[in-house]
Amino acid sequence: MKINVVKVSSALSDPIRQRILRMLISHERGESQGWCCTSPAEGVCNCDIVSALSLLQSRVSYHMKELADAGVIKEKSKGKWKYYSLNRETLREYIRQITLDYNL
Repeated sequence: MKINVVKVSSALSDPIRQRILRMLISHERGESQGWCCTSPAEGVCNCDIVSALSLLQSRVSYHMKELADAGVIKEKSKGKWKYYSLNRETLREYIRQITLDYNL
């Protein structure tokens, strides 16, 4: 699996997207903080992200698109809602590639 390291790095560089990733990680650990419609099987709902970060839906959509386009997250639609989870394969490959590229 070859990923675009620059695109992933860019997606991960934004502080809001870092907060979103922390939400996804805490959800996977079972540490969800009473978010409105999140279920363990589905992932984190876009309404949960809007609520937790106090952002407009359009801003959250922008950030989620950046993360999805980089392959960092997975999207799952269910009715009018979208659920998000980490794409661990992309993250592992990102770490592998930067490790190789920079001889870490």
